[in-house]
Amino acid sequence: MEMTRSKREALRASRNTRESSGVRRPSPPTSLSVEDARADVEAFAAGLKDQFAYLGLGEVDLDRELAQIRDGLAGGPVDILNLRLELHRLLMRFGDGHAQVRSNLPLGEPGDKYLPFLLVESSAGVVAVLPDRSALVEPDAPIVLAIDGKTMEEWVELARPYVANGSSQLVRRRALGDMREIDWVRRVLGEETGAPLTVTFSTVDGSQTVERELELSSRRPTYGPWPRSQSTILEGDIGYLRILQMDGDVDSLHEAMEEFADTKGLIVDVRGNGGGTRELLLALGGYLIGPKEPAVVGNIAQYRLSLRFDEDHLEARYMHRADWSGWNDRQREAIEAAAVAFKPEWQPVGEFSAWHYLVLDRTGHAAEYFYDRPVVVLSDSGCFSATDIFLGALELLPRVTLLGAASSGGSARSQSFRLPKTGLEVRCASMASFRPDGRLYDGRGVEVDVEVLPAPGDFLHAGGDAQLKAALERF
Repeated sequence: MEMTRSKREALRASRNTRESSGVRRPSPPTSLSVEDARADVEAFAAGLKDQFAYLGLGEVDLDRELAQIRDGLAGGPVDILNLRLELHRLLMRFGDGHAQVRSNLPLGEPGDKYLPFLLVESSAGVVAVLPDRSALVEPDAPIVLAIDGKTMEEWVELARPYVANGSSQLVRRRALGDMREIDWVRRVLGEETGAPLTVTFSTVDGSQTVERELELSSRRPTYGPWPRSQSTILEGDIGYLRILQMDGDVDSLHEAMEEFADTKGLIVDVRGNGGGTRELLLALGGYLIGPKEPAVVGNIAQYRLSLRFDEDHLEARYMHRADWSGWNDRQREAIEAAAVAFKPEWQPVGEFSAWHYLVLDRTGHAAEYFYDRPVVVLSDSGCFSATDIFLGALELLPRVTLLGAASSGGSARSQSFRLPKTGLEVRCASMASFRPDGRLYDGRGVEVDVEVLPAPGDFLHAGGDAQLKAALERF
């Protein structure tokens, strides 16, 4: 029922009165009874068994692991965040890059401090960059060897239980990013919070080391999109299409491709693109497939059958069954050929739908033409989810080269459910998603044809771009 204006004004006045009088809503509970905690463990198990596509992936005995968690709940009240952490660590072991267990409660404590820099992976090793990207923390010795006496490899291993058991590049990227919450990390490890950092730096050639003590920051540093560039035509008459996110802005893509119609080659830069939707892939594919070339199957998947999911559950991913009435003849031919060759490296466990297919083909858009020149796609470990699909599909096309570093790997049709007592939100994959050659996206990522890692200075506004330079050299 629509709220009347008088009711809205009364509600607003009541809220203003409470706020002006200092009355606040009570804080959400931070603990619950053992009985309620055990009930949520049961709800966690039921939700995963109902909709989690990767439940059988890896060597995890869900019932046994949950029994251990449940048996450990004894005595007094159960801390909600501790329970969240246990369930989250268990979920991470399956390798679903989209999965997580999260709470509305703040994970840290008031006054927690953060790293005063960003950690990024370069060709020479991990480097520390000021948050505003103006400089390296230690320009003459930019490589971070250790923090608080632990090597970077040790930090990655410490973070591993809290990160999806995915590709090595996914684990490293997330571990380095999570270290920004250094006081929270220290607390989990049982170490002192708030203390300055001791950082050991090295020169690129490893000949000298520098040890510095750095104060923590009261502000959490953010990575933001990188590189911060825009679509343009580069020197040498090479088109440069920058896609920061898979946001479905096909109009901008068509406008850019109109500008690139007479260029000698095309660079598509999706570095740092964490995903979104698949419209841009389908739109760009329409330009890169010739009228006499076959359509291309870029993704094969099936979803776990659940009363929560409709029959068209994968329609939002532009995936349909082989017998879908919307396919044309050349698309059906591509699906038939892909289905014959498809041998999944892992067989989903439980009741699943029929196989669904994503097909790249000419779209018939009025602006579309056949771009028959070489294309280089720039990739890195920041590429994830819909961008994994983007890379995995485009790399099947004959004139496309992937350059840079492998993507993180994740394709999920992620869904969520809440645990009734704690309110914890559980997100997990509802579909098992494969490349046409049978390899999973999760746990692997998409490898590149030509590996080029960024130089330490490439993460600065005034720095270079080794990957872009290498791409231009291919023309």
